[in-house]
Amino acid sequence: MTIKEFDIQNALGSLSDNIKYKLANNPNIPVEVLTKLSTDKDYSVRWRVAENSNTPKEILTKLSTDEHWNIRCSIANNPNIPVEVLTKLSKDEDSIVRWSIAENPNTPKEILAKLSTDENSNVQSHAIQRI
Repeated sequence: MTIKEFDIQNALGSLSDNIKYKLANNPNIPVEVLTKLSTDKDYSVRWRVAENSNTPKEILTKLSTDEHWNIRCSIANNPNIPVEVLTKLSKDEDSIVRWSIAENPNTPKEILAKLSTDENSNVQSHAIQRI
């Protein structure tokens, strides 16, 4: 689907949530479409954009401030997450997000060391295992 086709169908309201989910999950979807889907009012669409392994760092950075913890958690698990965002999310109020940072194979040892003293014992133990 081209960006023009997406814009037309979206403007006409002919894109169902299921179609948006499939588009957001598609690793071959144009970045322009992912960019538009990243601002969708349905958090489940944004969540799938956050999970997409081809979502650009700029979009991941923007989504890292989403109010929904599951979107921030998906960002924390995305292999394209910039280190600055990993650092920021390692201080997230939600322990599941911090645990996901400890789970990410790209998390630097310095962040894991900080997470090893986290107030949540699950985050602590997972970070310690990864150091």
